[in-house]
Amino acid sequence: MLVALAGTSCSSEPDRPSEPGPTLSLPAIDRSAGGNARASLNETTGEIVLPMSAYWYSDRENVLVNSAVASLIFDCVEEAGFTVAPWDGDGKALQDSRYGQWSRALAAKNGALPEIRKIPGVMEEQPERPALSAKQQEAESKCTKSVGRAGLPELLEGLVGDTSIQNQISNLAVALTERDPEFVAFRQGWEDCLAGRGLKLTEAGSWNLQSAGSKEDEIRVALLDLECKETVGGPRKPYDILAQYQAAQMKDHQAELNALAEEKTAAVERAKHILRDHGVADARL
Repeated sequence: MLVALAGTSCSSEPDRPSEPGPTLSLPAIDRSAGGNARASLNETTGEIVLPMSAYWYSDRENVLVNSAVASLIFDCVEEAGFTVAPWDGDGKALQDSRYGQWSRALAAKNGALPEIRKIPGVMEEQPERPALSAKQQEAESKCTKSVGRAGLPELLEGLVGDTSIQNQISNLAVALTERDPEFVAFRQGWEDCLAGRGLKLTEAGSWNLQSAGSKEDEIRVALLDLECKETVGGPRKPYDILAQYQAAQMKDHQAELNALAEEKTAAVERAKHILRDHGVADARL
């Protein structure tokens, strides 16, 4: 548990809300109110930045906060009389693939598989963590519970049970995007193009395609997938629609979001302060 806290970024692919059923009523949001918003897609790293990204931890910020929490847990374990071996290492973050593959460079490398990018840790990773006694495992479990998040909020998209305004905006934007006429036309045109090339979805409604299973064929299919997306507006189009629905909602909640941005900034600064107190050099923060 501690190893996961210290060394792994929690910004792996978040749980995505399922598409609303046909009878579910959604609020009327004028997408044109966010018409200037665009998604930023990094075709090399697989990172996507949307308007609401400003109110979640970045990959790097998440590693800093998790490492700070882990450091406090380790303090507690040491106070209980146990020696804690330094442990950290790089975090990991997963390429967003809610609308399938969108990067030609990554498709040529990974096929449809999301890219896993490394986020530099605050300390060098140790080759191996020593085996723990039953008593130390018990102490670590107790300390994990007592320290909790140490007052540092967990600002990550898609956490189960999160009813915050930022998660409500993000979830509603996904649902509205899936109902948007331009998105529906994009999806239908993409599927028609796939069918014309003899490609099939793994299941209805999926963004994944069937392949022969070899790495070579997965890459071939992923590149054809992107060619079909290009014929209907390009693979970034659904992300731009999503960005516009996010931005359109943000205008009615700007005061709350401003307060959230301040909370996030304060949490990251506190995490850095904790890490400095634990001997982490500024160059790693």
